[in-house]
Order: sequence, then structure tokens, then C-alpha cells
Amino acid sequence: MDNNHLKNILKEVIMPGENINIIDKGIISNIEILNNKNIIIYLSLENPALHIRNKIYEYITNIIHKKISNDIKINFNFKKFNKYNNIKNIIAIASGKGGVGKSTIATNIAAYLSKQGFKTGILDADIYGPSIPIMFNIENDYPTIINKNGINNIIPIINYGVKIFSFNFFIQNKPSVWRGPMVSKILHQLIKNIYWENLDFLIIDLPPGTGDIHLSIMQEFLITGVIIVSTPQKISISDVKKTIAMFNIDNIKVPIIGLIENMAFFIDNEFPNKKYFLFGKNGIKKLSNNINIPFLGEIPILEIICESSDNGYPIILNNNINYNYKNYFIFIMNNIFEQINKLILNGN
Repeated sequence: MDNNHLKNILKEVIMPGENINIIDKGIISNIEILNNKNIIIYLSLENPALHIRNKIYEYITNIIHKKISNDIKINFNFKKFNKYNNIKNIIAIASGKGGVGKSTIATNIAAYLSKQGFKTGILDADIYGPSIPIMFNIENDYPTIINKNGINNIIPIINYGVKIFSFNFFIQNKPSVWRGPMVSKILHQLIKNIYWENLDFLIIDLPPGTGDIHLSIMQEFLITGVIIVSTPQKISISDVKKTIAMFNIDNIKVPIIGLIENMAFFIDNEFPNKKYFLFGKNGIKKLSNNINIPFLGEIPILEIICESSDNGYPIILNNNINYNYKNYFIFIMNNIFEQINKLILNGN
């Protein structure tokens, strides 16, 4: 038994739903023969859906046991294929429920990265409530579409140095009354035609909750990690736990960079040293300690943050406000960099 012998046998395995064998498809990146009874097969797939992987595992196991020996133990090493080699890091921003400030934080993260000199893009994947165009002051803009090699490419709009794509460009504030499968189909079609060029970071603003769009995004991109945003109240924390569980299931498996507690407390401008905990105290901080997920920081309820978002000018870029207010975001960004470096060092 050698590699060539195994590859010839595996040519009999047809990709589920396709008319091509797994060798010609190129999903077998390596075969390691440990001895006559143990082999490791390394697979790289664009679509990491669990049912597809399980079928391939089953087909490979059956053909090897049939053609060679039932005594052979087959170990599979799976890695998702990265089709976006022009994007170094892809960070998803998620929340268990709506209205917790996820898009505000995604906007400021992207603006900060651009300000630091990183080539940055943001994908507003919240097809039901896209708000990124307002926060970047481009809500009335429309992206350019150019034809390259017979394919229509969408050129993202640029503001504050950030390349921006939102589904709101096409629906123009109309309600998205679409069923889940239709949303996923539209999402996939649009995403693959966005011309990002080279990026150091792509920030993806996910819709709240868990559903079809999340699965589609996780299957489309090789995500560096996800950041989860929540308020500290008990009802929000319950949804955060569900979101964490979603990113940990087998057919997603995305590293969680950390948790952010938004609207952590209220500060009265007349009494800046006094904190009012309107939604509970340290709920997300306590959760992060209990489940051993990094706590990235907290952001208070500030009128200036709301005004900046409504005016389309991320607060992180505003040099005319109290530095302490901006420092909440800077502290979080430093922690994000630290956690991303750990993921890279650990090979994730």
C-alpha cells in the first residue's frame, strides 16, 4: 500500500452532489501512511457542511475497507479551504439579540483599523436591518459595478479609508421579506462578486441571533474569529450563550476572540465619576470568567456615541471629544489584537 495506490482507489469516490471524483476535485491535500493498519487523510473543502464531510468520510472508509482491508484505521484531518487568499484576517461581529450596539462596535473597529494603517473592509451582512451605511454616512450611495472577464464585480464604497459593502445598497431601506433559503442564495451570489482587492482585515457585521445567514457566512469564509457583543442584562446573556453554542457546533467551529459588554453603565456628564448600572452590573464580564472566554472590555451608554453613529462619523475618529470616551474602544482594540495574535500563534 502506497500513496499512488490509495489515490487510484479514491478516484472511485464521487463528490456528493457533483460529477467529479475527490482526487480530481483536489480536496485530498495529503495522505500519510503510518503503517499497514493506520493512515491519515488530509482534506481541504470549500463547503465545510457537516453532512457533506460525513458522507465523504463514509465513502472513503467504505472503499478502502472494500479494496484493501477492513483492518485499516482511517483518521481524517479536515481543514476548510480558504478561497479568499487576498484577505488576511476575517472577523465576524455577532450578537445574541438585536439592539445591543453590534453595528456601532463593528463600525468603530473597522474605522480604528483603517486609522492605524490597515487595509480594511466591512461587510454588512445584516440583510434584515442594515445600518452600516448610516454609520458611515453613505446611506444614499450606490456601489459601482464593473465587468471583469465576463463577471460583474461590485466595487465597495470607500469612506474613512474603509471599503464598505451593505445589502442596503440594493434594497434601499425597503423591507427584506424573504425566506431563509432565498436570503442565503442572494447572500452567496452577492458576496462572491464583491471586489475587495487585498485586505488586512474584513469585518463582517452579522445579523443578530442564529440562523441561515450565519451558516452561509461561516461556510463561505474562513473566519479568523468572532467577537460577541451584548448588554449585561440577564435576558441578553441567555442569548449570548446560545450564540456561543452555535459557533462551537461541528459544522461551524469558529474561534471566539472574546466578549464585549456594551451599554455597561450610564455616565451623567454632570457627575462623570458616578456610574449607573441600568441593565445590571458586569453580566458579560462574569460570564466570560465562568466560561473561560476573553473579556475584551466594556462600553458605557454615552450620548456622544449615539450622536456619532447617527451622524455617520465613528466616535473613534472624533478628536474633539473627551479622550476617556474613545479610550473604551482603544482598550478593546488592544485586547482584540492580543487575542488574534494568540490565535495565529496557536495555529487557528
